[in-house]
Amino acid sequence: MRLTILGMNGPFPAPGGATSGYFLASGETNIALDLGCGTLARLTALTPPEELTALLLSHWHYDHCSDVLPLIFRLEACATKPLHIYAPADENALVRKAVQGCGKIVLHDVHPGETFTVGTLQVTAFSARHPVPAVMYRIEGEGKTFCYTGDTNTVEGLADFARNADFLLADGLFTNSTWAESKPHLSAAHVAQLAKDADVRRFVITHLNPAIDPETQLRQARAVRIDALLARAGDSYEV
Repeated sequence: MRLTILGMNGPFPAPGGATSGYFLASGETNIALDLGCGTLARLTALTPPEELTALLLSHWHYDHCSDVLPLIFRLEACATKPLHIYAPADENALVRKAVQGCGKIVLHDVHPGETFTVGTLQVTAFSARHPVPAVMYRIEGEGKTFCYTGDTNTVEGLADFARNADFLLADGLFTNSTWAESKPHLSAAHVAQLAKDADVRRFVITHLNPAIDPETQLRQARAVRIDALLARAGDSYEV
């Protein structure tokens, strides 16, 4: 499996940046994970989006799904078969309602604890803790395990979700001083502690707020685990 960072900001992009979006390729299986603002063009540079095996959305907040709207136009113009989108059910999500009206999309409602197959990969959904329905994805194939938190704060089962993963991509938006139990995201140090507790081989911290100093985030994460990395658009990793 190979992961490419399309965008890693949240909840809004940095100048010239893009919000959450990632591309995971495994043989002939190509998955997009979230599709925030600015990511569709970057995805299209890697693969025609209508040829994706599936798009997995962690939740329906705009910084994770807003480029699904122009994707609808692309599918209606170019797709010869429907695109399968997997996402938690959220009846209040406006982008979800637009997806439901597109004949070139098959929408699958995802429930925590559910396991399903996408191409050659097995996907298991876990509960995330966020203000709207949200899930985390554990993806297995080629003898490797990749975990993506989407957006979450501390939640029961978080270490089990990431246990012994080869690669963890996790929401670490806050610094130690800006994080609180009531907030909707982990801190960078929390991600490093999760990687340590779950015995993750490699990990990258993502969902970086342009208003928060990344050097502070990285320093605090590396105080817990020295190999912490921050996501950068365009970077690619072998899982």
